[in-house]
Amino acid sequence: MINPISTLKDWCELAKMGKGLLNKHFPSETEKEILRSAARTGEFHIFQVDQLAYPIIRAGGIQMGNENDPASLAMYYDAFKQLCENGYIEHAGGALFRLTSGGFGKARKV
Repeated sequence: MINPISTLKDWCELAKMGKGLLNKHFPSETEKEILRSAARTGEFHIFQVDQLAYPIIRAGGIQMGNENDPASLAMYYDAFKQLCENGYIEHAGGALFRLTSGGFGKARKV
């Protein structure tokens, strides 16, 4: 099984190589929900549960998606990857991710 934390970390690292993406990205409704949920603390925790096909993402202490609905978890996982790719989220270490300064700015606007 692929480790989702390593995968998300790689997405965030690749985003650092891109320039000027923050001003060109228009977040989806799911991405906006993730940003709003993390706006207060700026923290994300990723939990991999062996019985689930996708990891559980907690944004600001709020669980994103329904663990009984794999489609829901997939939707939030994809949105989280997109936010990483566009430079709004960075890997802080282990299962911890956090908003970048651009991420906080976008979270306050959505």
